[in-house]
Amino acid sequence: MFRPGHFARVGLVSGLVLMYSAQAGAVGPVSQQSMVESLRASTAAYKDYMLNCGGCHRFNGEGVSQNAIPNFVNSIGTFTHLPEGREYMIRVPGAAQSLLGNAELAEVLNWIVATYSPHQLPPDFKPFTAAEVGAVRPYRFDDVMQARRKITAKLENLGLNPAPYLYGAPANVYEAAHAAADAQAAQ
Repeated sequence: MFRPGHFARVGLVSGLVLMYSAQAGAVGPVSQQSMVESLRASTAAYKDYMLNCGGCHRFNGEGVSQNAIPNFVNSIGTFTHLPEGREYMIRVPGAAQSLLGNAELAEVLNWIVATYSPHQLPPDFKPFTAAEVGAVRPYRFDDVMQARRKITAKLENLGLNPAPYLYGAPANVYEAAHAAADAQAAQ
């Protein structure tokens, strides 16, 4: 099915990856700050996020804790430290089952981490690509909670603390987890 702008987005994402690769080989690595600024500047990804993700994760990325929608702010970038964390971001139902094409989803994931969690990205962060998304997207999780717990434990072992994902937790657990997250953010 043809969608207007699809090929332009594929070209944009591919072009950005090639540009970063070429610059890295020619004059040393592109600064992470300039890469993040470039990823955050995508108006197409911004619009796709607002139309496909913002309803649950909110327009400010803070999620809805009482509905167990995790906060992206100062958190989502931690997942890019692990290959399975990157896969998790692609395979969560809202991303994997969205109507976005692989290039569009890659662009949205890049926009999300660049906008809401740039300081949590690893120094060697590589932007998501359509090929990466396409390779893992078809494989749905049997249990998203179990996958999230495993990845969170690995991230915590690295000293990284993603926002809590409290689907099905009692209200007092929500309150305690969010108070701890607020205290950490204030540091």
